[in-house]
Amino acid sequence: MQMSDAIDKTAHVEIIDNPDVREFLSKCRYMVEPSGKEAKEVADLFVKYPLQQEKLPVNIISIDGSSYEASISDNLPHTRVGYVKVGNILIKRDEYNNLGKQKYINPFLVAEMEKATSSTVFALPSSNMQYGGKESVRDGFRLALDNYLFKYRNNPSDIKTSLRTTLFKLACYRTGINCTNSDNELILHKCPNSKCNAKNISVWNIDEEQFCPECGETIYPSDCLRIWEEVEDNGSNQSALTRFTNVIEHLFVMHYIRMIIDFSPESYVETLSDICFFMDGPLAIYGNAAWVHNAIMKYLHEINVVMQKHNKNPILIIGLVKSGAIVDYFKMIEKDIKEETILCLSDEVRNKYVNYDRKASSSTFGSETYYGQDFIYKAKSGKLIVFNLPYPFESKGDIKSFILNKSDIKKYQNLNKSLCLLNEFECDLYENTVVPVALARKHTVISLKPGSQVLDLLTRLNA
Repeated sequence: MQMSDAIDKTAHVEIIDNPDVREFLSKCRYMVEPSGKEAKEVADLFVKYPLQQEKLPVNIISIDGSSYEASISDNLPHTRVGYVKVGNILIKRDEYNNLGKQKYINPFLVAEMEKATSSTVFALPSSNMQYGGKESVRDGFRLALDNYLFKYRNNPSDIKTSLRTTLFKLACYRTGINCTNSDNELILHKCPNSKCNAKNISVWNIDEEQFCPECGETIYPSDCLRIWEEVEDNGSNQSALTRFTNVIEHLFVMHYIRMIIDFSPESYVETLSDICFFMDGPLAIYGNAAWVHNAIMKYLHEINVVMQKHNKNPILIIGLVKSGAIVDYFKMIEKDIKEETILCLSDEVRNKYVNYDRKASSSTFGSETYYGQDFIYKAKSGKLIVFNLPYPFESKGDIKSFILNKSDIKKYQNLNKSLCLLNEFECDLYENTVVPVALARKHTVISLKPGSQVLDLLTRLNA
């Protein structure tokens, strides 16, 4: 019998009544529900935003990812395989809107619409598992990850259509010592071999295996994401899987954009102006791969300059935020917020009201992670939606100017278009989301039951 099975179910009462615990809690500060006065103060910051009719994108691409660790067997619970699944769904707005014009929803038409869904599954070695002849979990993880990025291609015979090439494209926008000014070379900040001190190593977008010039160990272009730094040989690697899921979702969006440009250099402006990308979560990249967010800002800005020269709006990317401090806070004051109003969240408001510690950042919120601005919108239906739009800037260089301009609602040319789409795709399937994201999540999420049980079974059958 495990110790957990013998624990008294009322043991928590003793913890709560413990005088040391009570004293500890009395010394803690934490977020509390806003007072009526504070709720009104914040609600008054929202501005009326009546929607204007305009041409909306026909093509809606939604992307969502999830991850899971599966044990090889019940007898080996700490020997695990990691899975990451990224789903992409294409929705044609005209087809979607036609569904609502019928007296009854035709399930066959819905099923046909959902056929435009693709998903990519990454299987990665986790604790106590070797892969590809490598001696450690970490090295096997690195090999598997790089193989996936290298082999995922729009054209199987063309390396330039791979996800890894998109990574090289983004890396060429890095600055300082990591800058190569080449989309065929990138810099690794250090050798992954813990016994090697080599730093700032060049790697190339080639088929051949590459080696550290000092220790001779294999190195991979995808090592630049530094996911491997969170991989452990014996413990859970859910953290590394989560980090990879986060960055690969954004990499897919940039990959689609790059492919459209490369395949249609003469007409990509028209194509991109007719697409909206929906993402599940904020426009941010966390952890050691956070440098990618800066590269994305520069890449999007470069393309948007061309878009605007052709009298087109910037590329439309919407990040749906379903949880977190912002959602929690504004849900508490939701009844005080008027319908058809919006707030472009400034650092000042965030630090004064939303952040429980009320402590201002030394620079700006999300300075090292976010490439999108937070908006809080209350629709005509009464639904509260928190979402991100990409910053309309190349970088965050002049931080004072950036802080001032990022919360200027007039800077966001796609705001009206975004709100029109959010209203059009309102959804009750999941809280705080819209139809494209809900559908992508439906085809992607590895639910605890039965999805994870199926993965456990498949893992054990193939072990």
